[in-house]
Amino acid sequence: MAISKAQRQEIRDLKRRNPRWETHKTVVEGNKCIGELLKSDWNVERIYCTAEWKASHNAWIEDQPQRVGVIWEEVSAKDLEMMTNFKTAPGVLAVTQFELARSIQVSEQPWLYLDDVQDPGNVGTLIRVADWFGWGGVIVSPQSADPMSPKSIQSAMGSTFHVPIHVGTFETLPPALLGCVVGLDAGGVNLFSQPKPLNPSLVVVGSESHGLSDKVVESCHHIASIPGNGRAESLNASVAGAIAMAMFTLPRGQ
Repeated sequence: MAISKAQRQEIRDLKRRNPRWETHKTVVEGNKCIGELLKSDWNVERIYCTAEWKASHNAWIEDQPQRVGVIWEEVSAKDLEMMTNFKTAPGVLAVTQFELARSIQVSEQPWLYLDDVQDPGNVGTLIRVADWFGWGGVIVSPQSADPMSPKSIQSAMGSTFHVPIHVGTFETLPPALLGCVVGLDAGGVNLFSQPKPLNPSLVVVGSESHGLSDKVVESCHHIASIPGNGRAESLNASVAGAIAMAMFTLPRGQ
């Protein structure tokens, strides 16, 4: 079954940031991510799949939560190839309205702030790690990669739908979240040999190429680094963030 040219173009437009944010819609692809999407409170508009994919995934479909109003529509492999964001279409694609945290609910769990992190893969991975460790949520600066882009969502592997995500500048953060701000930077104090254990309310991961911005550094109570003994110039932003989140979450020696 072929969908209309206008409908197909609308989905293709969601590959770009402006149409996504104008409509508050995005595209989710693949069994894992769509399965997590269906478990969430997000408003799923429609799911497209090929007849071949549907025939081989009947059991998977039956195992998913029955969402009222979600339309499953069969399309040709050619149509799906034109709509996919990947080199090889996974066979199933969903269009959903995305939900952001309009406010930041401060709790005992720290939040993560992404200070102009440019790579959507890093943004998605850090959202996934925050979900894994049960952090309060993730705040993404407006200059960071779009957390609602298909690549970010794919990298988060479903965590995007379960973790509070807020987009905003550092200046607009609530004072209650700024009780103990720890920034990650190669020039900081060794994270593993701090004079006393840190209990951050907010951890900041900076840009892959420029590190932390000056305005953020001025607001940090501690600048921490992750030491290494090898020859690599630096750590990937998402790897550094994951190590720090583990350090701040797990008891020493665990």
